[in-house]
Amino acid sequence: MCAIFGIVGRYDTARAQRAFETLTHRGVDESHVIKNEHCFLGLHRLAITAIHTPHTQPIQKEGLLFAMNGEIYNYLALAEELGIEAKSDTEVAFAAYRQWGDRFVEKLRGMFAIAIIENESLKLFRDPFGKKPLYYTVMEGQVIFASELKAIEALKPLEFDREILPCYLSYQAAVTPRTFDKNVFQVGAGCRVTVTKSREISTDRYFSLLDTPITLHTKKEAIDQIHQKLIESVKLRLPGEVKYGALLSGGLDSSLIAALAASSAPLHTFSIGYEGYEKHDERPYAAQVAAHIGATHHAYSFTREDFLETLEEILGILDEPFADPAMVPLFYLMKQIRKEGIKVVLTGDGSDELFLGYRTYKEYLDIEQLSNLKHKNWLKTYLKSHFSMHKEWEWYKRILEGKTLFRSSAELFTDLQQNRLLKMNIKDNYSLDWIASYREELEKSGRNAPIDWYSFLDLKIQLGEVFLRKLDRISMAQSIEARTPFLDKEVVKTVFTTAPELREAQLSKGWIKEIAKTYLPEAIIHRKKKGFNYPYLEWLQSSNELEIIQRVQKKHKIFNETQLEWLLSEGKQGRFQHQIFSLYLLCRWIERKFG
Repeated sequence: MCAIFGIVGRYDTARAQRAFETLTHRGVDESHVIKNEHCFLGLHRLAITAIHTPHTQPIQKEGLLFAMNGEIYNYLALAEELGIEAKSDTEVAFAAYRQWGDRFVEKLRGMFAIAIIENESLKLFRDPFGKKPLYYTVMEGQVIFASELKAIEALKPLEFDREILPCYLSYQAAVTPRTFDKNVFQVGAGCRVTVTKSREISTDRYFSLLDTPITLHTKKEAIDQIHQKLIESVKLRLPGEVKYGALLSGGLDSSLIAALAASSAPLHTFSIGYEGYEKHDERPYAAQVAAHIGATHHAYSFTREDFLETLEEILGILDEPFADPAMVPLFYLMKQIRKEGIKVVLTGDGSDELFLGYRTYKEYLDIEQLSNLKHKNWLKTYLKSHFSMHKEWEWYKRILEGKTLFRSSAELFTDLQQNRLLKMNIKDNYSLDWIASYREELEKSGRNAPIDWYSFLDLKIQLGEVFLRKLDRISMAQSIEARTPFLDKEVVKTVFTTAPELREAQLSKGWIKEIAKTYLPEAIIHRKKKGFNYPYLEWLQSSNELEIIQRVQKKHKIFNETQLEWLLSEGKQGRFQHQIFSLYLLCRWIERKFG
């Protein structure tokens, strides 16, 4: 696991080196640079695989420069197929590129961001689910790319794109390929970006889940194949050379991953909770699971003081506003894990999106039925004249107007809510613009089941733009590699080969519960899903932290005063907590950047 940074074109060596050093936290074991008249390519290494092997990155061979941030779990099998010695996963990936060209990424099973420089042209590849980040910009004949935005902005001033605000308020983050900088972009998950010597840019998608043919038509087939692929996925992700552990909330997903890992070797597990807030605290369940699977368990308490202190640290790490409050206790937990000498952690991310674990999926499916109403004009007119700030009002309005109902589980503010809040004219259904390419991809695939759309879009937005981005930034800030077995390419493809009516029938996570019976107590398998929460808004209010929203508003005039006052007053009653947190993070970022 590494950080990559590069410049293709003329550059200042001292400035390039300083920009490269902003990414040191992502790879603390060693750093290497290749530079010549036309390019600078650097890599910081976090040694996980072949840790005693002399550095192999960046690779300079046969007229190519090659650098990879990531882990290729099937590199031994690929080396055998290529007929080469497997010194490291990077060298195998390089050999795969020389053998198969751009299609080499289709052979890789893992997480990666890869840069290839040849004759002053550049190719950037990102793994199928966007686990590893990759940013780029083209300016004045120069191409700059990096694992994090901060390295690029060490070389160019931030060009704040105010038009990204509705995207952020809709989906908690900037949606790929956009960023908060109008001239910096993200490589999309499963995409290749090519920048030619003449600086022409093109993007191609090399992987789409929706191309997967439907071949599984029985429940038993689906469960058996998913079970076997999941066992394989966990085993592939257990490192053989460094100390590792697993995040364990006591919920079904993390518990199953921990149980599968513990069946192969002794395991350390880690959980966090909140003293005095028992309704949010799942440590007793985590401890129960750890005892059942024989893990060495570590549990930590997270207080209001820890929250405020950790929040300040995170604000110095984030390059852009990011509205997931779970990042704060996760960062604190990662700090504790690092103290235990752990370099790799397994997580349960991806299960809810694949196996339809969110309660709202059922609600959306029910509301979809309204599209078949023959006489709905009166109801549509009634809704328009009786606006409500609550999300259900927006859901009914969409379906009665024939618009796309589901816009990801990450959706925070609806378009009409934003139109009232922002001093911008937000047109109705504007949030669809940010996800239009995914809707087009679905329609071209011929898949028309709502379940396919829900799962596919959440893998792109809820998971790719929010959860995986959070996991990467927070874990790598502590030089820890996070691995997500549910998001193994073969596991995900197996799920999408299953007929959608079967997937709908197993709501919520029926197949995972069946698989878990082999490994976990019934009480854990069938306990009610809590959903992650903790008293972050209460702590912000009691610390007068929310005053920054009014302070930034006074200076920058972003919001409509009346609506902002109403929203903050609702927050005092415990409502719209996540929405207010998103405004708080946005204002903290604006004040840090612009005063």
